[in-house]
Amino acid sequence: ARWSAEDMAEDVALALQTLALKAPSCSHCGKEGAELKKCSVCQHASYCGAACQNADWKKHKKTCVTLQDLRKRVLAAAAAADWREVLKWEGRMEELMARQPDDTCTTTLEVFSASHRAGFKATGINEHLDSLVGLEERRIPLLGNLQRFRDQGDAMCDIACCNLLVLSETSEAGRWFHRARDVGAAHGFFSVESKACMGLGKAVMKE
Repeated sequence: ARWSAEDMAEDVALALQTLALKAPSCSHCGKEGAELKKCSVCQHASYCGAACQNADWKKHKKTCVTLQDLRKRVLAAAAAADWREVLKWEGRMEELMARQPDDTCTTTLEVFSASHRAGFKATGINEHLDSLVGLEERRIPLLGNLQRFRDQGDAMCDIACCNLLVLSETSEAGRWFHRARDVGAAHGFFSVESKACMGLGKAVMKE
């Protein structure tokens, strides 16, 4: 069975909305909750209190100002040309990640990944999704090292959704959904396992 263009557009919109609604967690201790406060400078890092923010500052200050500048460009971007300027900032990414611990590197990668997601949503340019997939592939082993297995499984599902819904790489999408399902099952994250199984079903329908 083949999906119509309307079905595809609806599923892409739903997938992007789902990715944007991930529950935030404290950038220092990992606690989740709606009461978290964002860093007032970069508006990306979140903390459950002043104690965690102060404890994390030594690591966070390495990226905070640059993330603030990137966020301003993302918010101001309105046309394809603006988003191409955002893409140029990835040249700073390697500099930001040099000699940083895994948890800080995952934050940096996540910010650029989110920027590409917003860029694709605004322009429909597939280059953004290609870059997003590459960034998420780099995050996945780091998340495993940090034992953040739910986030790891979600990242695998993100890659699979991009491949399935936009890039038309059905077999690649299936491979990532399988990996996400295995991570969810191995570490007891039913939401990841369920999402991956649903994705596998849609991948089979598209073949």
